[in-house]
Amino acid sequence: MMDGFSGTNRSTSSVAEEHDRHVIAAELGKVASLLPPIPEILFKLERELSIEYLNVNRLANLIRTDPSLAGAVLKLGNSPFFRGARQITEVEEAFQRIGKDNLRSVTTMIALAKHNLPTKGLMGSQMHDFWKHAMLVAAGAVQIAKTVHKDREVLDQVWTAGLLHDMGALLAPLLYPDPWNQAFRQILSMDTDGVADSMVQVYRMNLGVDHARISGVFAEKAWRMSPTTSVLAGYWPDPATVDPPFVAWAIHRADQVAQSIGICWQPPKTRCLELEILETDSGAGPACDPAFCKASVERHIPLVEALLS
Repeated sequence: MMDGFSGTNRSTSSVAEEHDRHVIAAELGKVASLLPPIPEILFKLERELSIEYLNVNRLANLIRTDPSLAGAVLKLGNSPFFRGARQITEVEEAFQRIGKDNLRSVTTMIALAKHNLPTKGLMGSQMHDFWKHAMLVAAGAVQIAKTVHKDREVLDQVWTAGLLHDMGALLAPLLYPDPWNQAFRQILSMDTDGVADSMVQVYRMNLGVDHARISGVFAEKAWRMSPTTSVLAGYWPDPATVDPPFVAWAIHRADQVAQSIGICWQPPKTRCLELEILETDSGAGPACDPAFCKASVERHIPLVEALLS
């Protein structure tokens, strides 16, 4: 664990950025009825999971209050990825097999699926592609982060921010309909043989903010996530502006790997194709090494496939 870690903050924050934050929050307020509320079951689970001495029986009873979640937990626990010596039929055993992070992922995905999130922002991709990318980034980011941080709270925040890191892409057409349409037209017109702009760059050129910033403000204002989770979800494209930068780098590099291996919802023209070697003074630590990042992410592909099966 990195000595003295007490949460992630912005190392710099301009007046313009604060203005953007308030504008995004105001736009979210205008479409509040269309936004997914934080799932009640997820809120209750987080409360149980945060208790130092976890009561597995009480947690299992909470899971059983949502039949679709209970079924998904049992299915995942009996999947080839987790399967033990025998088939299990009790939620308690299934939870002990899959662990806290995977329970969070399944709960979030099922709860948000019930809300029928808008898909226009996926630019032709499917929600399955969105969740596969989000879960792989979350799992890969935690794998990278835990080489430095052993604190469970830090890793939980990285996981949650990884799951939500692209949520702003789903919300952008609701908040900025005309600029978003302009961004989409720009992507469609990109020259596949030339140097393409990243999704972040396209959003900034047309909307004035990128989809990550929307994700961060959504996490902060709509879901009342912790400041650390909100900062990571909102500023992962710019790790150097986060203090300390390493955990933001973990999400950034996991996202790049997922894009480069094709597990991504973004149009191919906007994807990262190859990771560069980072300078040692970047604050990325072990994530400076592309091979390490790729191995950290790819090892979780079977897990993500099990989660989505």
